[in-house]
Amino acid sequence: MIRLLIFRSCGFKVTTIILLKVLHYVSLFLAGGLGVANVMLFKNHQIAGMPPAPPVQKTMMTLARLGLIAIVILWITGIPLTYKVYGSFDLGWPFHLKLLGATSLLGAVAFLNLHLTKQSRDGNPPNPKVIKMIPPMARVSLVVVLIGVAVLTTS
Repeated sequence: MIRLLIFRSCGFKVTTIILLKVLHYVSLFLAGGLGVANVMLFKNHQIAGMPPAPPVQKTMMTLARLGLIAIVILWITGIPLTYKVYGSFDLGWPFHLKLLGATSLLGAVAFLNLHLTKQSRDGNPPNPKVIKMIPPMARVSLVVVLIGVAVLTTS
């Protein structure tokens, strides 16, 4: 609280940065948790040897949509955060590596959402090949993001 009072005298920039960071971190946690939940639902049905029931499919689709929204919010908050904190996107290769990972993650989750929507509309369960392909892509994307962040924040 005291820091906020001190920051208030520094002006609008610091308050905006704090707000953007809070939204960014909340979206980060949501995206991760929703992704893990969706994978767990699919894996449990795969182990049981049965396709997800329609209510579970609807839940998986909702989780995927919320995950996509969380990732979009990460981008919406990340771009202004970068400009407000660093002044530009010219932060070197680690930052661009992070952006590459984040872009591939956004693509994978967007593709998953399109697939789940199409399958649901057609009354079919999700294609196991697609569902099996997305988690490794998301994991590799996250590793790339984390490597970029780790190098960026230590150099």
